Amino acid sequence: MLTLPALQHPIYFVSKELDRFKDLIDNDEMITNAEEAFKRCMSGADVWSVQTYILLKQRGLNVYLTDHFVAESICVVPHNYLMIKDLPFRSYVVACRTDSPRPAICDIQSVMNVQAIKGPNDYYLPHWPQPIMIARDKTRGARVENLDFKGHPRNLTSPFKAPEFIHSLREIGMKFLFDKDDSAIMADPKKQYLSWADYSKSDVILAVRNLTEYDFGLKPAVKLVNAWLACVPAMLGPEPAYQALRKSELDYLEVTTADDALRELRRLQKSPQLYQQMVENGLRRFEECSTDMVAQAWHRFLSGPVTQGYELWRNRGVVDRLIGRPLRFALRAKQHKKNVRDHARLRDHGPRPVPG
Repeated sequence: MLTLPALQHPIYFVSKELDRFKDLIDNDEMITNAEEAFKRCMSGADVWSVQTYILLKQRGLNVYLTDHFVAESICVVPHNYLMIKDLPFRSYVVACRTDSPRPAICDIQSVMNVQAIKGPNDYYLPHWPQPIMIARDKTRGARVENLDFKGHPRNLTSPFKAPEFIHSLREIGMKFLFDKDDSAIMADPKKQYLSWADYSKSDVILAVRNLTEYDFGLKPAVKLVNAWLACVPAMLGPEPAYQALRKSELDYLEVTTADDALRELRRLQKSPQLYQQMVENGLRRFEECSTDMVAQAWHRFLSGPVTQGYELWRNRGVVDRLIGRPLRFALRAKQHKKNVRDHARLRDHGPRPVPG
């Protein structure tokens, strides 16, 4: 595991659901027993607070976990823990934007997709790979029998959930491992996590979403990176985050319709050589997106623009602290509310690259 240089200033990661991790927080138990903590990180907020804290702490950074904003300090907070009622302007706020409204009540922010960079204080940070994973069983060789989807049922476009598609899969000797009917898994966060992390029987990963172009511009490439790590070829929709990483069709097969997917599955079944080439290529490509690589990106972000911004913010003087910060916050709060409304409209209305 990579060891990183200490940061110039301590960094506080804010999580408002630390009660779920209470038994792991004391005496660095969360670091030594990280696997148990990772299993409890189910939401984007968990990933960008607790999980990020653990992965950076493991690499030697002077980071801390808290349930509140620490005054006069650098506080990293997921977008959905960033609330106007908390009056966070007493801290230098680093917001982590996911597929969410653009946060305005912050000083600087990270985004998961380069298309979401809209201003000088927006910085791209890649999504972490799955921290716990059961890779594909190597004894399966180049078999193409099990199609798998890792995610919530609502996020898969409807033609791939239709009986006609399931029937067509059976006709070519395949089955869908999609947990759409397993209510126990979807209801239990730990079971859900373990299901999504288990690629042992997966032969091909499918991820095609019917989203607006706006929403596509917010999504990360994590499903592709996880497929590379798990040694499973992927069939993915035409999303900008995937396309930004793609260098050849060995990275993934792009599909839009169910017919596209069936065609590519037949091709993989007929060409074990292509299947193996995709697996080997994925392992090479993952080296560019590994946990250590993402940790280094975080270090550059925190030691560079965050530190520089924080020092300017801190050194503006008493007048700015007493008047400037509250005034800026009031203006930002108005924009923050507008961004929430705009996000809902743009997420639900607009061109959709994938039909269905």
